[in-house]
Amino acid sequence: MAIESAPQLVKILAKELQRSGTKPHKFAEITGVGEDRLELLQNGAWQDLTIREIVAISENLDVDLTDL
Repeated sequence: MAIESAPQLVKILAKELQRSGTKPHKFAEITGVGEDRLELLQNGAWQDLTIREIVAISENLDVDLTDL
């Protein structure tokens, strides 16, 4: 599946975060991405996330961006 836009990518990551079942506090500790920043992901506010945050989230969810 090809990603055609940043909002589409963030939507995929939000679904994977929800599917992982990891509590936001714990996921924030693992990734170094603050809980408030994770809320941006879940709310679809992709334009407020940095590339580093998106990469950290995708790596910790085992989402290979090259496969998308």
